[in-house]
Amino acid sequence: MISKIFDAQKIWAYLISGILGFFEPIGILLLWLFVFVFCDMVTGMIASSCEGKHITSKKWVKTIVKLFMYSMTISLLHGIDTDMMIISIGLAKICSTLICGIELYSILENCYRITGNKVFKILTQFTLKKIEEQTGVEIKK
Repeated sequence: MISKIFDAQKIWAYLISGILGFFEPIGILLLWLFVFVFCDMVTGMIASSCEGKHITSKKWVKTIVKLFMYSMTISLLHGIDTDMMIISIGLAKICSTLICGIELYSILENCYRITGNKVFKILTQFTLKKIEEQTGVEIKK
């Protein structure tokens, strides 16, 4: 009787189903986040290669840590939005939009470094201006 109540396979199945059920609404946000970070990483590697700079494992670790931190932030905001707020305001979606916008800025900057094409410089400045207007935060160092 006890063995049927504490069936390890069922417990794992319920645990995994519960976790996947929590992350399902933000799955597409996390997917886009991975795409933007991956594109930034690839264009950054190509740009560094074009400039004769070496790609180090320290930069790979930095990208993995950045991806983990972004994912964690979006997941926590989703938890706050769904379980702690009376009215859902889409905190995870707002956050992922900002993160992807900043990653897009970096991708465009890398494309300019690779090609030298002024279109990418214009798009970089346009993206920077829009992000700063919408957030009120100055991004450029």
